[in-house]
Amino acid sequence: MTLTYSAKAVLDRIDLADPQLFAEPGHHRVFRLLRDHAPVHWNPQQSEPGFWSVTRYEDCLAVQKDGATFSSAGTNTLGAQRWTGDEGSGRMLTHTDGPRHTELRQLVNRAFTPRAVARLEPYIRSVIRQSLDEALEQGEVDFVDTVALLPVASIAALLGVPQEDWALLLRLTTAAFGSADQDLRTSPSARASAAMAHAQLLLYCQDLMSQRRVSPREDIVTSLVEAQDKGLLDEEGAMLFFDLLLLGGNETTRHGAVGSLIAFMEHPEQWQRLRADRGLLNTAVGEVLRYVSPSQHVLRRAERDVELHGVRIEAGQDVAIWHFSANRDERVFADADRFDIARTHNPHLALGSGPHYCLGAALATMELRLFLDELCERVGSAVMIEPPVRLASTVISGYKHLRVRLLPA
Repeated sequence: MTLTYSAKAVLDRIDLADPQLFAEPGHHRVFRLLRDHAPVHWNPQQSEPGFWSVTRYEDCLAVQKDGATFSSAGTNTLGAQRWTGDEGSGRMLTHTDGPRHTELRQLVNRAFTPRAVARLEPYIRSVIRQSLDEALEQGEVDFVDTVALLPVASIAALLGVPQEDWALLLRLTTAAFGSADQDLRTSPSARASAAMAHAQLLLYCQDLMSQRRVSPREDIVTSLVEAQDKGLLDEEGAMLFFDLLLLGGNETTRHGAVGSLIAFMEHPEQWQRLRADRGLLNTAVGEVLRYVSPSQHVLRRAERDVELHGVRIEAGQDVAIWHFSANRDERVFADADRFDIARTHNPHLALGSGPHYCLGAALATMELRLFLDELCERVGSAVMIEPPVRLASTVISGYKHLRVRLLPA
């Protein structure tokens, strides 16, 4: 595909592996250029080794579903691990394909079925109510802090993490996922900060598994111990599984909740519409996931030479699947940049697709539905005090700060 001169000039200057690019709202314009002029785009080696990007919906869907051609067994996101190697490669749920992926998924699948997560609804609703009531009492809050522990409470309940450790795990998951952002680092470099956070999470899991060997419970950590006893996981594999579930269950929903409030403040007519008709909650959740797209991309590696849009991708090269770009693709979503809680045709990719469709999809959608329901019940309006501060990250579309004033319903 031939680039126009102006589009080429912009794209030649862009490094899609630079986390700072995503701290600015203008990154959506960059990806619109990519969809229109370079749907299969080569990002030369800069801050990371070179890689391809696919940005249109149909291509993102096709690449993610074709595990035989585009493997998950390497590293599954952009980041420092592309230089050093990813210890989860070929071992974690997100880093495996085929029978091994299915086997790993089945170890914990029962804990994430709609029926299983529905049992958590009263508990999650109570946590949300308490957080919102405290925020309303304060008046002016950083909403990122208000919702910080909501998803932690949910995934911690499934894992078997005691409440007194929630704050610790929130701090570690934030450092692990947010290490590309200088403000969230616990060490001088992003690589060291992420490594330290992951190491602490693994050691925490090791200690918790030791407790479950003595006193088993109905939780995922006990299931991981049982999987070791059956020879399905080694100890390190179980620890990596814990790390994956905790991070995946925390960061995506947390930033989705913050992003939803921003979307409603920017579209007050949609807020009033939802408050007037709670029957729109399910479509509103789908639209929040599409519009906010908390998970920005996943990475795959070409197993063979393949051609896409006339571009040759060689075996061994990495391919970034940009979900958030697919979710703004005008070829699929009418008026794609419009936030519409009643959108009916909404096959968004915010939770992935194919064999790697999000394990925690039922939990994430329930959390967001309960959050929006309680927000409608308790909050009449929200006023932005300061512009939101976006997270510098290629992985998560999220925020570091959102100063707001909440007014009661």
